[in-house]
Amino acid sequence: MTALLDKAAGRMNWLFPKLPWTVRLAYKGESRPVGTGPEKFEMVCKDRAALSALARCDLSDFLDHYVAGRADLNGDFYHFVGCRAHVRNDGLWKVALRHQLRYTALRFFPSSTRRKLVAVASHYDLPHEFILSYLDKKTRAYSSAIWNDPDNVSQPDDETLEDAQVRKHRIAAEALQIQPDDSFLDIGCGYGYMVHMAESEFGCRNALGITLSQAQIDHGFSRNMRLLHYAQLPTEGRYDKLHSVGMISHLDKAEIRRYYRRLYGLLKSGGSAWIKMISPPCNPAGLHNYNTVSGTFSQKYIFPDHYQFPVHFHIRHIEETGFQIKQVHFRYGHYAKTLRHWYRRFVENLPQTRRLITPEVERAWHLYLTYASTLDGPSGSIFKQFLLRKP
Repeated sequence: MTALLDKAAGRMNWLFPKLPWTVRLAYKGESRPVGTGPEKFEMVCKDRAALSALARCDLSDFLDHYVAGRADLNGDFYHFVGCRAHVRNDGLWKVALRHQLRYTALRFFPSSTRRKLVAVASHYDLPHEFILSYLDKKTRAYSSAIWNDPDNVSQPDDETLEDAQVRKHRIAAEALQIQPDDSFLDIGCGYGYMVHMAESEFGCRNALGITLSQAQIDHGFSRNMRLLHYAQLPTEGRYDKLHSVGMISHLDKAEIRRYYRRLYGLLKSGGSAWIKMISPPCNPAGLHNYNTVSGTFSQKYIFPDHYQFPVHFHIRHIEETGFQIKQVHFRYGHYAKTLRHWYRRFVENLPQTRRLITPEVERAWHLYLTYASTLDGPSGSIFKQFLLRKP
């Protein structure tokens, strides 16, 4: 086993040649260092299969072993997920072809409405108390907040998560200029705080929020929420203002154009739409949610059928649909800081919430709530907002 441990450590040192801290790789009482500098993390392989995955440089396979409990990750998770920034080259972040194949069809053919219902419910209908344990208490928003100082993650308590989430909603409401007589629609409304704000602060008398999660409706902020897929709404130009935050990430590539066309049909002439998305920067290695270690992990364990595309992909379809783009906002660092707050609350509340979830969910959530915060920041924004107008 010593030879296999040496091989695994050698492959990890090759994959992360400039790692400025040490991750210790352990197996049956023996260990080897990966990287240089102060020790920050430990990867413990409990069986030969987990160690063999590292020896093959198959991180996707290793993470499957971790979620299943056949490997442990101990220490500061930010130093584990932070290894991504030090990979030898971006192309090596792609998973093997066998891991990519299960998602290939969805690149070209839209999934069914039924599949969408199942996929969304698999995440959002986790025990209500568990989901709420890491969201803010004011809005229960499951999307990035907007912060006064998004770059300040070393002292994240400069502002509460609640205040930053309310700011996010108010920025959208003011950009849309919601009026009492407007017909307002929120697609993917979550727990309905935006519907509530439109009604209570802007006096909107005809507001509707739709979601695919019954739990969100049961515990929502407004009575004007429905369990409904956006494609089931009639495209007769009924709405003056439209709001959709994060929902587009649940659409596969083949569905994006259909989504924008549907939004266009829902709006009256002169109507406005506020769209928020997680949209990664372009990269020369051709990395995306279908072919990377992180993307396929999210597909399998966190958000099934969850996809992200660079902003140019969205702009093309928005303009081809006929929308005018009035504003585009690149929100650098906001998602990273939001995730820092979510993860801290997740960890603090685990003694109370662990009974509600499986060990597999707990392990996967450690990676989910820390990984994306390493990608979003001063050098790259993955959180974008659009204000669109239908002529």
